[in-house]
Amino acid sequence: MQIDPVKRYLKSSVKTPYFLFISDNQYKTAIDELSVLGLDFVQMSDFCGGDDKLPDIDGLLTYIEAADVNAKNKKFFVTGLGEYLALRGPGEASRTLSWLKEHNVGGAKVVLLLRGLASQIAGLQTDLRFDNRRFSVVDEAECDLSITLAAPSVGLSALPGFKALLVELENGRCGSVVVNTAVNLDGAIFTVHPISNAHDGIKFSTKGFALPRSCGSDTRWVELLAELNQSNSSLDEVFEKHGLGNNLESDFYARIAGSDYCNWLYFICLKCKADTVKNGYLRFVLDRTSRFEDFVSNILNAIIDIPHTDKRFSSFYRERKALVEKFPESDIADFVVNNRQVVSESIYKLTDGTRVEREEIIAWLSQNGSISELDSIYPALAAYLKKYVLKCPELADLLTEYFEAYKRQKLSNELETDFLEKVDQLALTRQFNRLPTRNEIIDSVVDKSDTFLYWLDALGVEYLGLIEALVQNRGLSVRVHIARAELPTITSINRDFFDAWQGRKGKNDELDNAKHSDAGSYNFTNNELPIHLAKELDIIAAMIDKAATELALRHCKHFLIVSDHGASRLAVLRRKEEKYDTDTTGEHSGRCCELFQPYDLPFAAEENGYLVLADYGRFKGSRAANVEVHGGASLEEVVVPIIELSLKNGSVTVKLVDETVMVDFRTGTEIKIFFNSPVQNISVVLNGKHYSASQIDAYHYSVKLPDTKRAGEYSADIYAGDNLIGNIKIRAQSKSGKVNDDFDGLF
Repeated sequence: MQIDPVKRYLKSSVKTPYFLFISDNQYKTAIDELSVLGLDFVQMSDFCGGDDKLPDIDGLLTYIEAADVNAKNKKFFVTGLGEYLALRGPGEASRTLSWLKEHNVGGAKVVLLLRGLASQIAGLQTDLRFDNRRFSVVDEAECDLSITLAAPSVGLSALPGFKALLVELENGRCGSVVVNTAVNLDGAIFTVHPISNAHDGIKFSTKGFALPRSCGSDTRWVELLAELNQSNSSLDEVFEKHGLGNNLESDFYARIAGSDYCNWLYFICLKCKADTVKNGYLRFVLDRTSRFEDFVSNILNAIIDIPHTDKRFSSFYRERKALVEKFPESDIADFVVNNRQVVSESIYKLTDGTRVEREEIIAWLSQNGSISELDSIYPALAAYLKKYVLKCPELADLLTEYFEAYKRQKLSNELETDFLEKVDQLALTRQFNRLPTRNEIIDSVVDKSDTFLYWLDALGVEYLGLIEALVQNRGLSVRVHIARAELPTITSINRDFFDAWQGRKGKNDELDNAKHSDAGSYNFTNNELPIHLAKELDIIAAMIDKAATELALRHCKHFLIVSDHGASRLAVLRRKEEKYDTDTTGEHSGRCCELFQPYDLPFAAEENGYLVLADYGRFKGSRAANVEVHGGASLEEVVVPIIELSLKNGSVTVKLVDETVMVDFRTGTEIKIFFNSPVQNISVVLNGKHYSASQIDAYHYSVKLPDTKRAGEYSADIYAGDNLIGNIKIRAQSKSGKVNDDFDGLF
């Protein structure tokens, strides 16, 4: 600092105080140099009457007025006056400076070290007597001081009161200063930032923090500010302390479930680090969520607003499914209700993660028809509905077509006229009698050595498509036999296989209960939609899981799944009551009754002392079924699977020898298949039809496909026995050399 003007003042005959307008950068230097000149210094803060009281400005003026008498060496400089006047505002600053400008200090010399009052200089200079003998300006008196007023309740680290603020400024503090004070600074020349809440305090103390106050309650912001005050105002340090440094997307529900501080802090961490989050759906939700209270709801429901045709939808769907995997059923149920807003879109937002969603999917499909995306939405249901081609020696084609139609109507909840006619026809011919009985297969075909017998009550043939998919996923080997139950199809008549078994065994009634017991919690009267199917598929999946576990633990070599009977949904939908007066009462929802004579019922079979209905009728006198029924002689009640599961010996792969084959519109085509290991009993299922293969050698088979007469690309499943080995893509080419020949297409 240039001290010469002050030196000249000290030697001059000027009787008024000297105004030294100083900049921030030169403030401390000025104090040092003034002290070297022998000047004492007087602090404005010494005139404060208390910790949070304004200084007595009149006391200072009186002190200056008596400087000729009171000062030790009659030379001193005043600090804090400029900052005080800047805090009080331009009006008081102008009045005080005008008074001092005119005040005679006699033989004393008083230097006023003024910071923050550059705006007052021009007004003082209107007095021509106020010249360079009486003031000087250093560095244009630049000052960037700003004051942050933090209420004591905020909890921000701050100076305690106005006096402490003045002391800090008198010591040369620059930049931003935080103070707790009740003094009114509304008119200050300095920039004043009032902080009345913890959120503002965090924004002030934490660099780059920009989250809105709506993200949390004042109580939560206070907690966070307290932690920040103990963590060098570092959010990262606070996050690390709570285990939020890495892997932010793991354990999502465990971290977000609840309303505790740690749950809220996780939300704040995600908001602050949204650009590092890999889950695109989570970023999308974070961007549109400003209140912690809305976060869980938005995670669940934001997908509703994204059309399934949106290019982001597929990834959002997968990413959301991962996030909500651990959410409780009650939360998902709320989403299901909200999701019904747009019926045509709602199906695409559902997952198979919870029972309530699975039931909702089934209800939607029942009322609106199937969609091609079902494979990715509810794979188990898609597998159930997939046409399963039976390969039993008797009735394979009949049963394949029958059960495909049965499953279609079970889901649609509507009966088809053609199918009802077929049921009535089969009720007369009873072709199921051509099938071997369950006991005949168990006694002559099933390997009983080291075998666990698992009786799943009411397991019908309809589930074989699902069972095949589940077994394939778990890498098990499967062998399926198709048998018939004894009539009537009731447990008491069909349990001897279980009672006679000498080895390890177990029984499961869940499927039977789900179909027609109050224990299953389904009731046809309350809800006619086939939502019970979701429970059925869950039970089947659990059964295969149990089998896979038992086999993996080597508790057995074979896991044998057997059923006493199947069940009929369509007989319930038919609502057909036989108009026949009898002295006996219908049993099992009227599907059978004790034998009486005479009778004239062409649809009834007489067996084991019962009359058993083979159509979809029911005898009067028995309570209607809950959702499904058994006891009768429809194919879905009589035909039962016997399923042998075991561990696979190794990995078998299959390939086409020639990827492209020629087709003839008269004779079809022929393919050759290669296996990397010797296999037996090879067959191909193409377009819902079963074709047997002829062995060429241990590794090669040939399959004639007489129905494939058009050029094109075909997908076929390859089986070894009942084991699905793999899928092949056949590229069929016409004689003209085209893969899609219009001429061939005519045939």
